[in-house]
Amino acid sequence: MDIKLIEEFLGKINSVLSSKVVVNKDKEITEIHVLSSMERSPKQISRDVKSALMSKFDLDIDYKVISIAQIDKELTKDDDSRLKLKSVETSITGKRLKVKVILEKDDKVYEGKISGPNTTFNSKRMLATATLEAIEKYLGVEEVFVFEDTSKVNLAGEDVIVTAVSFLASNKEEIYSGSSFIDVDIKESVVKSTLDAVNRRVMRHSIAN
Repeated sequence: MDIKLIEEFLGKINSVLSSKVVVNKDKEITEIHVLSSMERSPKQISRDVKSALMSKFDLDIDYKVISIAQIDKELTKDDDSRLKLKSVETSITGKRLKVKVILEKDDKVYEGKISGPNTTFNSKRMLATATLEAIEKYLGVEEVFVFEDTSKVNLAGEDVIVTAVSFLASNKEEIYSGSSFIDVDIKESVVKSTLDAVNRRVMRHSIAN
């Protein structure tokens, strides 16, 4: 079974932006994670995924293994539907910095980790990148969000961190931005601004027949 071929084929379904197929040791599909736009309902997309796999690969997939995450450009979702920051951990060894960001939703946690040279800007880049990795683990996808830039600005007499993130789909690229006022810990502000850039645009649906 060629997983990459299946993922590429699913990417051609209307409104699907990317997908990830997970198999067990027996090469049986146990999870299908789909990232899509909001143009069509999750159930419509799920039906298309099931039909496409049957017609192209002769694979009869249970709806329960399909989950749909959607990118919402309208930014209308409330805070209750979002991932929350649980913790930010950093450690320095010599000139290297290790970063671990843990996000949570519905009592489940999602972790992103990265290490690299401990420079002022690179430390912010690693904080944002670890955050994006944790978000992608929640969504069940890989390499769809990329850190672009972060900057500190002054707004109404207060310091604010603003972060830009690219969203990469199979046929397009978009830039999202998020912000967070700096309270005590600038590290948390970088993470929160990155989360803000993506969080308002993401919905997740588990599909069951």
